[in-house]
Amino acid sequence: MNLSRFLFLTVFILFQSLFAVAQDTLSLNKLIEKSQKVVEDYPFEKVYLHFDKPYYAVGDTIWFKAYVALGQDQPSDLSKVLYVDLISENDTLVRAMKLPIVNTSAYGSITLDPLAYKSGNYRIRAYTYWMINFSEDLYFSKNIPIGDAINRKIITNITLKGENPTNNPSINASIKFQDPDGNAYANKKVNWQLISKFETIARGRETTDAMGKLALKLSASQKAALDTAILETSLEADVSRLITSTFPLKNAFADADLQFFPEGGDLIENLNTKIAFKAIQEKGLGIAVKGDVVDNTGKIISKIESQHLGMGSFTLLPESGKTYSANLSFANGIKKTIPLPTAKKSGITISVLSTTPANIMVQISANQAYFNAHQDKNYYLVARSKGVITFAAQAALNTTTIGAAIPKSKFPDGIIQITVFNTKGEPLAERLAFVKHSNVSSLNLTSDKKIYGIRQPVKMNVVAKTRNLPVEGNFSISVYNESKVPSNEDDESSILSSFLISSELQGFIEKPNYYFHQINEKKAADLDLLMLTQGYRKFSYKDILAGKEPIIEFLPEQGMEFSGVLRTSNGMPVSNGSLKLVVPESRFYAETKSNVRGEFKFENVTIPDSMEASISARSSNAAKNMMIMLNGTAFPAITKNKNKSEEKLNIDSLLLPYLDHSKRQYRMITQMLQEVVVTSTVIKKPSHSDHPALTGLPSMPDHLINADRFQGCTVFLSCLQSTATGLTFADNNFYVTRVFNSGLRVPVQVFLNGMPVETTYLNNVQTAEVDNVEIFLKDDLGLVSRTYNTNGVLVINTKKAVKGTAISAEDLKKLFPPSNVLTFKPQGYLKQREFYIPKYLTAESKTKGADYRTTVYWNPRVFTDVNGTMAMEFYNSDNKGTYKAVVEGTDIEGNLSRFIYRYKVE
Repeated sequence: MNLSRFLFLTVFILFQSLFAVAQDTLSLNKLIEKSQKVVEDYPFEKVYLHFDKPYYAVGDTIWFKAYVALGQDQPSDLSKVLYVDLISENDTLVRAMKLPIVNTSAYGSITLDPLAYKSGNYRIRAYTYWMINFSEDLYFSKNIPIGDAINRKIITNITLKGENPTNNPSINASIKFQDPDGNAYANKKVNWQLISKFETIARGRETTDAMGKLALKLSASQKAALDTAILETSLEADVSRLITSTFPLKNAFADADLQFFPEGGDLIENLNTKIAFKAIQEKGLGIAVKGDVVDNTGKIISKIESQHLGMGSFTLLPESGKTYSANLSFANGIKKTIPLPTAKKSGITISVLSTTPANIMVQISANQAYFNAHQDKNYYLVARSKGVITFAAQAALNTTTIGAAIPKSKFPDGIIQITVFNTKGEPLAERLAFVKHSNVSSLNLTSDKKIYGIRQPVKMNVVAKTRNLPVEGNFSISVYNESKVPSNEDDESSILSSFLISSELQGFIEKPNYYFHQINEKKAADLDLLMLTQGYRKFSYKDILAGKEPIIEFLPEQGMEFSGVLRTSNGMPVSNGSLKLVVPESRFYAETKSNVRGEFKFENVTIPDSMEASISARSSNAAKNMMIMLNGTAFPAITKNKNKSEEKLNIDSLLLPYLDHSKRQYRMITQMLQEVVVTSTVIKKPSHSDHPALTGLPSMPDHLINADRFQGCTVFLSCLQSTATGLTFADNNFYVTRVFNSGLRVPVQVFLNGMPVETTYLNNVQTAEVDNVEIFLKDDLGLVSRTYNTNGVLVINTKKAVKGTAISAEDLKKLFPPSNVLTFKPQGYLKQREFYIPKYLTAESKTKGADYRTTVYWNPRVFTDVNGTMAMEFYNSDNKGTYKAVVEGTDIEGNLSRFIYRYKVE
């Protein structure tokens, strides 16, 4: 769909007796001009990531493709660099990646190393440097559940039910314990303690029943103590083995709330108004509700009942002098009475009907009091889509009701914001509506068969059309075994739900993809309820008219660049200095000169991640000891997860079918690795035993973290927080988790190459220089604990130079950094990996080994030609079942498409 169709503004004069034309259009023109200027000067960017499947297990590789678009969904050439962050459920950064954007797309992968990742609720966010100028709500964000079938020692499933929240609050907890093979831990002793705000408020010792279940009643003097509490259990699996598990108790108490949203914004006396509502439960998810709307005399005015995810609507004619409330019963047993908004005595509002095929029906209504005070005054009706005004009209208020039919053909797919203004430019009423054209773009996917055998080749063909004509496009496709990776399409994200809803509306949106598959009249009505109950994200009209523009600190990146200042040893800038940037490993080379202020910049640099680079400087007068000072780069703060309501409590239980298959897959890989015999000489790794002060520690640490687990990490301390098994990071210190949860605040002592350091000193450690990290949860001899009054030891060992012959004076000079040279390891581009596609061409290859892949095909480079087609071929694995192929993307005009196709392997 051509953007020019929507950037061109038409002021419609509605030739109806109810819509009279006014002469003065100055305020309307001013609104249009200012709004258009903001769109042109401050374009929004959007990012969407297509993943190869909805969830993962430790040991998997996450494959993804990023689509970068402007606010109008057209492919964006604004930015050329994309940032992708993997964040833990504790809101700590686990992995930071930088990717080049090529032809408005980027590709990447994340290997979930069993030594670096554990089961949990992770999330991935993606953004460009330009997007940092605006709200983080605009970033792409998606929850990624990750289970663990490799390292898990226990499978737990807990249910919580709170009782008596006001008097003598308690929680009934039921926990089921199973071993990794699903067998019950029957008749096992379990020590438990309840910890709230670092204090143990209850403890006990119980025994599981024959089914491995344990029932506990957890009490506290106040509900707030239980809301923030953690239950820690230690199960005695055998005589010498304790297995510890922790469970947060938040959201254990049932709760519910409801908000009312009058159409247009306000309730107005003597105007019949549609009122939408949204009910949510304790986790922030929608909940079913029903009840009665009553007036202040107790008379029932209306029955209400939710129709989708706690949302519903009813109509009300507010009478003068009356107030209204709703007596509600929620699905979780909560009962509440909630007052409706107070009706205004005088006002104007808007109502919209968007479910008709060709038009959006708009009605502007004023009550008699407002009409008497503003008769014949001018009003403006303005509609904008994706920030761009696409419709504007003006009328005189010569009747209490004004109607108009706006053709849907004037709008692109997506959300429309329809606003009524007075001649001062003040917004008086507003309504969101949604338009989805059914005949604009389409995708189709076909295969040469509907039923295949294992390891048989699959030939597929993608066909893309726009307005029934073949079109070139940019797409990606994933094919995975749906029988092994079951999922609900409503819970998935798609390019349609992301670009058309999630990037446009404020706050958490539950199941946005529900509205984009198997569309019917009910889903269209449910989507209209969403429009009534969510806020719009674009620049507000009040800010636009007031001239309030966003503060721009970061310009769009056109590539990787390094900038800084060249100074003499006494701090004076060096003008016209010559600088060279060299990346030996990739053979990259660039030159530049400093300006009169000593500033320099290297543009369009290409450096793969973790490679060493050096900048050398030379001045016209051959000055020595110059300082090369690089500028830093911004990194957005990690805030609370807006999609936290969707986090899973019992991940390993919920993903059990997939994890059982994953265990089978990686057990074979482990066995194959164990058969390899290494005969080379062992090179001693640096360890705590190299330092006399630490020789009292056990010879083997409780946990050893090797350097490869920090690969791709930019800030060592941030990555250590999420990888330090058995430790908790809080208040700039590490603590032994078990001790920390018991309420004791005795920190761990940190050593760097045998030297005691503060934890914050680790911010200075270069990740590439770390060889390993040793964690000692106990100091049996107490030599460290007594000396430093600490508990536990964390040892960081950096890489050592290889011992050899005596070093010469010339070699010794080389160990010192040369003057006028800066060597550093920047965050480079993520190294590209190709998805492995086996080929079973011979009889031997069709029977040799085992192929347990769940994702059998991933291709982020599906580019349809002028005929709108692209062919592809791949081979099935040994897994039987139903396979799901998902292809999605955008054509060259920015029209979005998604298609799902299934076939069977028997």
